[in-house]
Amino acid sequence: MDILHLSQQQVARHQVIEQLVRHTITEKDAAELLGKSVRQVRRMKQKIQAQGVSGMVHGNTGKSPWNKRAPALVDRIVRLYEAKYYGFNCLHFRDMLMEHENIAITRESLRSLFHAHGFPQRKHRSPRRYERRDRKPQSGMLIQQDTSIHDWFGTGVLCSLVASIDDATNEVVFAKFFSSDGTLQNMEAMKTIGETKGISTAFYVDRASHFKTTRHESIHVQLSGIYDETQIVRAIKEIGSTLILAMSPQAKGRIERLFETLQDRLVKELALEKITTIEGGNRFLKCWVAMFNHRFMVAAANPIPAYRSVPNHINLDLVFSIQEERVVKNDNTISFEGTQYLLHPSKTRISFTKAVVTVHQCINGVIRIFYKGEELAYTMGWTKSLGNS
Repeated sequence: MDILHLSQQQVARHQVIEQLVRHTITEKDAAELLGKSVRQVRRMKQKIQAQGVSGMVHGNTGKSPWNKRAPALVDRIVRLYEAKYYGFNCLHFRDMLMEHENIAITRESLRSLFHAHGFPQRKHRSPRRYERRDRKPQSGMLIQQDTSIHDWFGTGVLCSLVASIDDATNEVVFAKFFSSDGTLQNMEAMKTIGETKGISTAFYVDRASHFKTTRHESIHVQLSGIYDETQIVRAIKEIGSTLILAMSPQAKGRIERLFETLQDRLVKELALEKITTIEGGNRFLKCWVAMFNHRFMVAAANPIPAYRSVPNHINLDLVFSIQEERVVKNDNTISFEGTQYLLHPSKTRISFTKAVVTVHQCINGVIRIFYKGEELAYTMGWTKSLGNS
């Protein structure tokens, strides 16, 4: 004979239903006493009349849930986290299980395992105090770009990750590690976007010195507040785009949240792959960004991109370069960054003495010199010999 084990709540419910069966109380009274609806009380009454006291016990009592995971699988997930993925947050760990371990598990099931085994969980964040700006309707309308200086490889050495994200779709359109941050690094991001996607309508950046000139020069400049254009502003104008300067980090929230995610996920996956160099990190980023975009991209409100194709007359290698003018000396040389350059004769001129030439320091380190649109050949590191003095 089976022994029924009833809780105190079930005993109390049975007593109320028994009074209802004996017509001591009405269905409305029973519903009020049990905190149930009249329909629920009727079903409980019918069940007890048909099954007796056992009708108070739920049909699944004592049975194993149909969706309960096998203990061996649970043990495997726990061992994987402790030995290989410790420190990963719940959602990141779920993604890694799916991608690398071929284990499918819901986020809530995994959260229960985290709680049961005392694994670290993300702390509750206080609600944001500012109104979130709506996304741009088309991809290519606004690119948010910034640099995160961080110990990305866990070696104690800081390096820079320059990244760009499309405001409309959350697509990471550029990401690359550099040893430092500056003009050429950010130019490389913008140039790459132009080559792979097209010309964006605008770039949203912070007020760093390579985006906005902040140094104080003459009294006139200080009083007027008008500063010389930076190299990046000049390049952006040449391609017909716009540079928007953010007034605060919160204003460019999408790129800030991207770096929060990268400092959590990317750092752990770089450590998992034992990558400790910038070169190795950039090789890893090529595949990683594609997977990241597949996971986190959203559809734009307007599916037609706003990117413009690069016109044929624009040479991005020259546009995204540091450009400075030099006056050619009497010996047909110029000086740039501490190096002397001897200009060779061209088809139009034998000597360029007193001429103003433009020096382009390209992203790849190559120096190119132009005079009125004509590129000039040169000898680098030239010095006068005693016989020529």
